[in-house]
Amino acid sequence: MLLGCLFTSVAASCAAPDRVAPPASPAARTPIATAPGEDTSVPATKPSVSSTPASAPDDGATALPTTPALPSTPSAFLPIPPRRKAGFPGVPFAEVRGFAFDLHVNERPVCNDPLNDDGSLCSTVVRPGVALSPEQVERLARVLASPKSFGGGSSCFLPHHGFVYFDEAGTPVATISVCFLCDMIEPLPSIPVAKAVDGARVGISELGRGELQRLCRELGLPKCDARTPDDFRP
Repeated sequence: MLLGCLFTSVAASCAAPDRVAPPASPAARTPIATAPGEDTSVPATKPSVSSTPASAPDDGATALPTTPALPSTPSAFLPIPPRRKAGFPGVPFAEVRGFAFDLHVNERPVCNDPLNDDGSLCSTVVRPGVALSPEQVERLARVLASPKSFGGGSSCFLPHHGFVYFDEAGTPVATISVCFLCDMIEPLPSIPVAKAVDGARVGISELGRGELQRLCRELGLPKCDARTPDDFRP
């Protein structure tokens, strides 16, 4: 049974990423959160998530706690729209995972987002990512719902971290690409309380960046505190 989501908007896509084979099929999981669908008459409920991180190596640089592998891109995947009436993510979801990518890319991004256009993970994404706990999902919701989380930012965008929302079938339904170097995020669909400054990209405040970095560190993702492109030299 799906539970419900409370959040607000975002947009993102991979910039000419190399396509790779999709990850292995997933282990069965218990639904952890729900959200209102496109019909805004459906009330939102408090998110709830469960995960049991294990441990697995990334691309050779850092060992990450991990959760069961994601499925290959489901045939049910539909392009994530730039906005939804119900906000962000605006549809039911069962899990949120944090990802790191482009860990050895210090110039033009290989991946502008954790996802390819077909819903599969982008080529440099460290698989399978880390599932957020129920408390972490709720905190992320509060950050994205607060106008105080947004503002500032810059014209650059060199993202290396992100969050992806999946439904029960493992189909991505929303995504957030995060650039801590430039204090910018790119959500898809858009976040209602955030004002985009460059297409779908949104500047984040010192408060917003701090909360997202805190989640990044708690998940054990690498280079959450990197502040210059040199921190990602090959």
